[in-house]
Amino acid sequence: FMPNFSDLLQNLNLNVKQIAIFLCLVKLGKTTASNISGDSGVTRTHVYDLISELIVKGLVSEIEERGVKIYEAVDHAGLLAYISRQQKELQQINKKIEQMATEFNQLQLGQQQKTKVRFFEGIEGVKNLYEEIRRDLAKQSEPSEVITIFSPEKLNNLIPGFTYLDFPTVSIRAIICKDEMAQSYVDQMDKTKNKVNYKFWPKEKGLFPTDNIAWLNKIVYIDLSGYPSGIIIENESIVQTFTLSFDVIWKEL
Repeated sequence: FMPNFSDLLQNLNLNVKQIAIFLCLVKLGKTTASNISGDSGVTRTHVYDLISELIVKGLVSEIEERGVKIYEAVDHAGLLAYISRQQKELQQINKKIEQMATEFNQLQLGQQQKTKVRFFEGIEGVKNLYEEIRRDLAKQSEPSEVITIFSPEKLNNLIPGFTYLDFPTVSIRAIICKDEMAQSYVDQMDKTKNKVNYKFWPKEKGLFPTDNIAWLNKIVYIDLSGYPSGIIIENESIVQTFTLSFDVIWKEL
């Protein structure tokens, strides 16, 4: 129980020593710094420093009984309340950063183009990526184009029933492998508010092993063949090269 719980607490902006003191207090209940030091192995002087940090965070309370300071960790409900406060603070930070988009972009004016590369793994990573595309497109004041090459069957095998086609209103050009799921995806496309154009890639030529999507100055390659993983490249020149290749295939289909 404790090792797993300790790992979870590291995600709450707590360091290893703070976690050790907190879990010690959870185990001992109301107790003194001396008892905490003896149980945790942390020196008494350092225990006071760590407890002070936990008190500021609202995870530990302090009372005085007969001239002796007694400390107590919050209960389960108190820990959940701490997590809720953390979430609200992150939401406020996220909102403020979104509002500062103009100032942030101005800092980048005049810089030479730099290639940014990010990697992701797992089904949740794939879903978060599709959500990133939605957010990027939703921020655009002018209509944007998304171009994509994929095999619906491959995508459906990886994430059954999942589709990324419900983007904000944009223009979509899609090269779709004509596999068993192709018609289903075309039907989904036709029901969206987006302007959608698509052409079929003959299945006989092979299923696309990756989902390939280009939007704005970003392009992503998602491995659909095994464990879901992929790479996002942020570079306008690379997107332009992909678009040129896409256009050649598009004209031949």
